[in-house]
Amino acid sequence: MVWQENTSVIVMLTGLMENNKVKCERYWPDQSQTYGDITVSTQKINQTGAITIRSLSLKKAQSMEKRTVEQLHYLRWPDHGVPKNSSDLVQMVKLMNQYNSPQSGPIVVHCSAGIGRTGTFLALDILLKMARAEKKVNVYQCILQLRKKRVNMVQEKEQYIFLYDVLLEALLCGATAIQVSEIQKHTMSMSVQDPRRKTTGYDMEFQAVEKLTEIYQIYPCKVARKPENQDKNRFPNILPGDSPRPILLSALTRQGDPGYINAVFVNTNTRENVLIVTQLPMKNTLEDFWSLVWDYKCVAVVMMQRAEELYENGCRFWPEKGLTSYGNFKVLTTAMKPGDGYTVSSLNLKKSDQALDIRVKLWQLDTWPLDTPLPENPATLISVIGQAEKCQQEVSDSHILVICSDGASRSGLFCAGIILCDQIRSDGCLDVSQAVRSLRKCRYQFIPSVDQYSYCYKLAQSYLDSFETYSNFR
Repeated sequence: MVWQENTSVIVMLTGLMENNKVKCERYWPDQSQTYGDITVSTQKINQTGAITIRSLSLKKAQSMEKRTVEQLHYLRWPDHGVPKNSSDLVQMVKLMNQYNSPQSGPIVVHCSAGIGRTGTFLALDILLKMARAEKKVNVYQCILQLRKKRVNMVQEKEQYIFLYDVLLEALLCGATAIQVSEIQKHTMSMSVQDPRRKTTGYDMEFQAVEKLTEIYQIYPCKVARKPENQDKNRFPNILPGDSPRPILLSALTRQGDPGYINAVFVNTNTRENVLIVTQLPMKNTLEDFWSLVWDYKCVAVVMMQRAEELYENGCRFWPEKGLTSYGNFKVLTTAMKPGDGYTVSSLNLKKSDQALDIRVKLWQLDTWPLDTPLPENPATLISVIGQAEKCQQEVSDSHILVICSDGASRSGLFCAGIILCDQIRSDGCLDVSQAVRSLRKCRYQFIPSVDQYSYCYKLAQSYLDSFETYSNFR
């Protein structure tokens, strides 16, 4: 089929195996293999985060002609579901159209059954082109036309909704990913002010994210607003949504229901729910706080301010030395060590009815005083990010817990730093807009200012500067 139709691009949207089921037979070789009368050779493989690009050479028996086919393999789309990162998929559409030459035949797109993920991808390509050409989109009519060609294209309601979400992000925010080698040059251009609009590139990107954020404000927060939970929220306007919220299993209510804490899960670039963000504990939530640490094995805890400031807007939740009880939990401080711009404490957490304990590392950021809008040195934050990630990765099923006064205004910057470092490592690119968009879906008050938004670029540059061989990313 590929030879007959003169295809130059294949888009693959499934894994070979998913949920222990074979979803697709491998139809390309490591080096060279003959399928019927066509010999396929793998010439080159390029892996960038969620996308693997394979250059395949095709030679048909009794023909002198050789053809090259680019296979774009997307690796982060669960069967019957949707990708977590919409910008990956927009990038796939862009690559597909770049690789497809005008002289070629039709592009081949497939998943497993060839209807759900395939239909969603085709619809996205059609609708993005429609938006550019006609300045409008019609999702319903697009899918109706696709289903006339093939039954059940865009198979799930979730995939239909996802099209609206990804279109909104793509059309409001545009293409915001940049290659690592371009970061320094791009950052310089973003700082230049448009003399007519009196805005910088940072302002423009941030304003686009702000428009998108209006939608995230409608997420329901029913549990947080219950009368019995209201005094557990430090600020009544910063509440966890019902969906991205951890529940407490070791702090049950009187009715035996899971306990409540003002906290949200946050994804990194490649891993789901590895971060948890919460507000500084209050006197009536100290036990809830340690219940959260215990239930979700938060072996790395990062506090985005200095310990001496707790007396102004919180209460101390760990002992300066020795052992202290917080309800059913006992916390022992075993060591405290100053670092370059931070202090790290080693804690032992025990639950009264359990023999086991959890060893917790607590970092306090000392270089972001309450009266300053930004941390003094991005390198300090990058250092803490690296240490916290290493600590969390050494313990299976564990989490990093990030705390600030309101659980939003400072914690978001740390989470953004983790996502950006992950982007650089796994994808070889940087997308600050996408990182902030993903954060605001969890809590729309994250990264509240253009100053913090532009600081994200400094964090990325600082992360790159921390490598001895910067050329690894070029």
